[in-house]
Amino acid sequence: MVKSMLVKSMTDTARLRVRKLRRAALRVTAGMALLLSVRPAARAEEAHTVYIPMTFHAEARDIRTTACFRAEETVYAQAAWWQTSAAHSSAPERAFRAVITAMQSKDRAALIKWTDPKEAADTKAFDEQANAFFHQFEVFEMLSAPRSYEFGDLTVFFARFRTPQRMLYAPFVFTREKDGSFGFLPQRSRSASFQTVEDWFEAKWGPANSASPTYCGDADIRRATQRVALDPSAGAQTAPPGILFLRGMSIDAQDELAIKVKARIAALKAALKDKGIDDFIKFLTPEGGGRLKDWYIRADDKEHGQYKASVTEQQPFFLFDASPLVVVYTKPAIGNVQVIYLTFSEGNELLWVNSSHITAADKVFKNGPLYDAAGGEKPFSGIENK
Repeated sequence: MVKSMLVKSMTDTARLRVRKLRRAALRVTAGMALLLSVRPAARAEEAHTVYIPMTFHAEARDIRTTACFRAEETVYAQAAWWQTSAAHSSAPERAFRAVITAMQSKDRAALIKWTDPKEAADTKAFDEQANAFFHQFEVFEMLSAPRSYEFGDLTVFFARFRTPQRMLYAPFVFTREKDGSFGFLPQRSRSASFQTVEDWFEAKWGPANSASPTYCGDADIRRATQRVALDPSAGAQTAPPGILFLRGMSIDAQDELAIKVKARIAALKAALKDKGIDDFIKFLTPEGGGRLKDWYIRADDKEHGQYKASVTEQQPFFLFDASPLVVVYTKPAIGNVQVIYLTFSEGNELLWVNSSHITAADKVFKNGPLYDAAGGEKPFSGIENK
C-alpha cells in the first residue's frame, strides 16, 4: 500500500514536472514567435491595393470623380525609416534610400549610379537637376516619407519637407529596370498613371491635405463597365499595372444619364446654330463661357463659322459616368473623335466644362489606350470589365 502510494506520488511529481516543462517550452515558443512577428524597424508596412479617385481640374475648381485608379500603397509608420538598416527593404526602398543619401551628401557619382540610364545619359540636364536637388536639401528639411505607390513599372515615394515658409510634399519617382533594380527619374514621369496619382495625393481630399484621405469605395469598382491600363507599354513589369475603372455606356442607352446628356448636347448645338453666342454660353461654365465670349468678340465671320461648324457637326456616341464629371465622346462628319467634358451645376444642370482649357485629364481621355479604344464598330468593347 505504502509502495503504491509512493509510486503514485513519484508519478504525480513527474507529471507535474512534465507540465511545468511544457508550459516553459510554450512560453519560449511564444516568445520566439513574438520576436519573429515583430518587423524590423527598417521594414515597411505591407503594401495593399487601393483605388484612387481620379481628380479632374475644372476651370474654377478641382472635382473628385468616380473614375478609380488601382495602385499598391505602402504606409510607413516610422518617420525616418530610410535611415535604418536596408536588410529587409524592397528594391524600390533601397533605391529611394540611396538617392536621398546621395542628395544629402551631394554625391554626384552615387546619384548618377541610382538614376535611370536613359535620363543619366543627358549629362547636362542631369547636372542641372542634381545641383537643384543638392541645393534643395540645403534649404529644406526632410521630415518623413509616409507613403509610396507602385503601379506597373513605376514606384513613387512622397517625401514631406519643411521650408522656412511652409510644409510641402515632393514626389520621388523610380522606374523598374530590365535587371529588376529601380532607377531614379530626376524629371519625374510624364505618364498618365503618375499624373493621376500625384493629382489625387495633392488634392484637398488626398494625403497631402487630409489625415483621412478619400479612396474609391467597393460600389465604385463594382459599377465599372470598362477597365484600362493607362500605361500598357511599361515593359516587363512584375507589379500589377495601374488600371483605371470606369462606368460607360452608349449615348443611346436607356439610362437616365445618357438620355439627359443626349438632350443637353442637342440643345447646346441648337443654341449655337440658331440663337447666337449669348444663348450658347449659358450651356458652358461661367469661366469657359466668359473666355469664349472674349474670343468671339475679337474673331471675324470666318472664324465664327468655323467654330460653329466644329461644335454643331459633333455627334455624341458614348459617355463615361464619372459623376459629377461626364466624359462624352463625339464624332464629327470628317476627322477624329473628339471629347467633351460635362459637369453638374448647383441647379443640377449639365454644363460644358473646360471647353477651351487643357488639363492633365486629357492625357487619359483624349490620348493613349482609352482614346484608342473609342474607335471601331463597337467602341470601348475591347476594354470591357469582364
